Amino acid sequence: MPGPRATPPPLERTSSARMASAGAEALLVAAIVTGGWAWRPAAAADAVLDTAVTATWSGIGLRDWAARVSDTAAVAVIVDPRLDPDTLVRLDCREEPLRDVLARVAALAGADVVPLRSSIRLAPRGTATTLARAEEARRAAIAALPPRHRAPLEARGPASWPAGATPRDLIAGAVEGRAAVEGLERVPHDHLPATSLPPLTLAERLDLLLAPFDLRIDWTPGAGDVEFARRPLPTGRIVDIGAGLPAGGPPLPGKTAGRRPSARPTPAGEVRFTLRVAAPLEELLATVAARLGVTLDLDRPSLAARGIAPGEIVRTTVQNASRDELLAAILEPLGLRWTIADGRLRVFAAD
Repeated sequence: MPGPRATPPPLERTSSARMASAGAEALLVAAIVTGGWAWRPAAAADAVLDTAVTATWSGIGLRDWAARVSDTAAVAVIVDPRLDPDTLVRLDCREEPLRDVLARVAALAGADVVPLRSSIRLAPRGTATTLARAEEARRAAIAALPPRHRAPLEARGPASWPAGATPRDLIAGAVEGRAAVEGLERVPHDHLPATSLPPLTLAERLDLLLAPFDLRIDWTPGAGDVEFARRPLPTGRIVDIGAGLPAGGPPLPGKTAGRRPSARPTPAGEVRFTLRVAAPLEELLATVAARLGVTLDLDRPSLAARGIAPGEIVRTTVQNASRDELLAAILEPLGLRWTIADGRLRVFAAD
């Protein structure tokens, strides 16, 4: 028999006087409704995406918004430094899955939502697949290390630093006495904003610091022991983020890996698609268009006339569908039409 539901912690409330003195817009902080509030390690970061959210945000910067969601949902929601941290989040949500809320915020910021095992990233568009594959490559490499090397990398610790901290210094301080990293000179000189996240493993923190520079650490078995205080340390080297990763196309945004060519194409060679997704309309169509090898032409005025926003969340599931069936599943529930001609996918609302 399941135990009683955990009681959510009290919400932080911001008084109107305090907000007025800071020059901020009125803000109603969200309640994220969930069955448990303990920090969720490893693969549970993806499971939290089904958490129901009831919230109103009426003007809060993207980075501050992510910090609040991290605290409330007990999973690290990280804004890539390459995104504008001051993008204002204005949303009203009622029992909406966190994955859909993230997708709407990502659409505002021109970002992808990247659900990793260690965290949820808002990252520049086009980087989602590489980040996910880099995380899996790191996990596989660490799993192949001897236990005495693996343990320091899997130890959890705070992922926090003050404003103005430099990635190179943070990495050097984090690995001192715990790991040996070659190629630290490749990390550009930069100053980071103040950051406070739920605990992450040492390996996760290092990759978090390196990802904005398209770098990661390649942990290689047999690289040799580095003695520090008579203790063998894990060793790795800083490489380009794509180095050594398996080939593969980018997945569609949403809950699962997205569409894939059928293993049994039709006699005419037609590619079939399988898709289960919850994502903003424009982001989903842009990804589909790229997979079809055409350019998206979204008729925004016709959509606006019908009251359809490009960031509206589309939820659909198709199995072994043709191109036409895939587009129909996405567009018909919204009353939208489409044509493909001269290398363009035109999507519009009929009169």
